[in-house]
Amino acid sequence: MRRFRPPRLDLRTRVVLFTSAVAIGSLLLLGLSLRALLANSLYNQQSNEAVQEVQRLTATAPNVLTSTVGLSQREAQSELLQQLTTPQGGGPPTFKAVIVRSTELSSQSDGRLSIEQVPPLLVNRVFLRSEIAYVYIDSPIGAGRMLVVGAPIRFDQGDYESYFFYPLTFQEETLNRLTNFLVVVSIGLLAAVIVMAAIFIGRVLRPIQRARDVAEEIASGNLDARIPEITNRDDFGKLAESFNRMTDALAQKIAELENVSNLQARFVSDVSHELRTPLATVRMAADYIHAARANLPPDAQRAAVLLERELERFENLLEDLLEISRFDAGVVRLEPVEVDLGRLLDEVIDAFDPIAHGRRVSVSLEVDTGEGPPLVAADPRRLERVFSNLVKNAIEHTNNGAVRVNAARRGDEVVVKVEDEGEGIPADDLPHIFERFYRADVHRARAAGGTGLGLAIALENVHLHSGSIDVTSEVGQGSRFTVVLPAARPQPEPPVEPAHAGERGPETEPEVVLGG
Repeated sequence: MRRFRPPRLDLRTRVVLFTSAVAIGSLLLLGLSLRALLANSLYNQQSNEAVQEVQRLTATAPNVLTSTVGLSQREAQSELLQQLTTPQGGGPPTFKAVIVRSTELSSQSDGRLSIEQVPPLLVNRVFLRSEIAYVYIDSPIGAGRMLVVGAPIRFDQGDYESYFFYPLTFQEETLNRLTNFLVVVSIGLLAAVIVMAAIFIGRVLRPIQRARDVAEEIASGNLDARIPEITNRDDFGKLAESFNRMTDALAQKIAELENVSNLQARFVSDVSHELRTPLATVRMAADYIHAARANLPPDAQRAAVLLERELERFENLLEDLLEISRFDAGVVRLEPVEVDLGRLLDEVIDAFDPIAHGRRVSVSLEVDTGEGPPLVAADPRRLERVFSNLVKNAIEHTNNGAVRVNAARRGDEVVVKVEDEGEGIPADDLPHIFERFYRADVHRARAAGGTGLGLAIALENVHLHSGSIDVTSEVGQGSRFTVVLPAARPQPEPPVEPAHAGERGPETEPEVVLGG
């Protein structure tokens, strides 16, 4: 299953989102801090006022109960409950309800409340410690929260506990209004922050985006692209000036290198062509001397053989240079015909049989025709040069081993592999072996007469045929070169109409379309 990858955001969007996230976090933290501060202030004010009121009420209650001598405990609790809920000189009480409890009996001003709804922790502090305490609970008679204040009442006729329930409606409404106000203000501020951040960040990043666009144009080959001149003298203006100067210098250096490269290619081409005429004359003289060497002294005979061998090496080098110059000049033209790679490879191997025999190397050819014959549309001369180079290199780098050549058709491609059991190519040299004049083993290449152009020419020829070539190798285990070429697909022969009696139709050959 292909993993989903979210689209990558550009720099401006990421900066705006980061700024917005910081603003949201700051506003959220500020709002929560203000709400917590106001809540603490409101609740503390309510609890202080409630405790003062409870202290005043419970302090005057024993004076009233001294006149209830002879009353039952229930009657005494009723009198106490009435005394606590009766408005006094300071105005009506602010609590919602009150519960009075003795050791055996409890009474309440609101039938919806009971002593079981008072938290046990508060009961223990009031009953055992004889102190005034308070807690916040969820309201048992409606929505919201309530403040419960407990206080003991001590007098000679008995001990009582009183629990006063104060609603927190005003505090909660105030906090809700504050929350709604902060939400509205936060949304407005957030929108303003996003708009301002997008505007200012866009203005800041616009020069960088222009520089990026110009850099992409330069990378695509447009060396005339420049950053528009900026009038201000800030860091971005200086960056634009430095970038344009760097681009001018780069374009100048590239132009100089192209000119030097063209001069070198022209020099190689001109020298190679100019050397062909004197080389032909030297070849004629060398062939004459080599043919007549039997009548020469021994030293002259050795010199004739040496001259013949070195002249052949020089001719190979000259031919390679001419071939490279043709590729550089772009004048190489293909004349493709249908080529059977099995037959071509067999001829190449036969040509190198003496060299393989001298190095005690066995060369084998295997042609797989399971999916069809290995036919390609190609220039046979150029393909012969490609595979000659590969087979020759495989033989020269193998001693007392084997070289295996495999050709097979795979779908719309023909794959040729040349494997050897030689010393292999070091990993450091492997990426460079197709470069011109590169030699993995310089001393051996010179001794063998190599020019360092064979694989480079092979690569150019394979690319010329819309194919590919690569290599895998391991030191001490040998190397494998793989050439992939488009297969040729013969077009079916058109139907031939029968000739009339006495008439002889024209002799036509079936048309073959060559292509990958």
